[in-house]
Amino acid sequence: MKAADIAVDICLASAEEALRFSRFVQNFLASNGFPFVMIHNTPELGAERRKVVFEDVGVGRKFAREWRMDRLAAAGT
Repeated sequence: MKAADIAVDICLASAEEALRFSRFVQNFLASNGFPFVMIHNTPELGAERRKVVFEDVGVGRKFAREWRMDRLAAAGT
């Protein structure tokens, strides 16, 4: 398994979105049995970016899908 297959890059547009991301991560981990995850700040990529890396590829894909849905809901689409 390659790390790129299970890493999710997140760009946070505002302090409010950063707070929403933090709450989302806490809820996601709690509802999925607290899977192993590493969250890296990636300032070299610019702006407020995070790289979220799950040990389990299936959980990583689920996280990416649910975060995308959460962002769409917050944007009102």
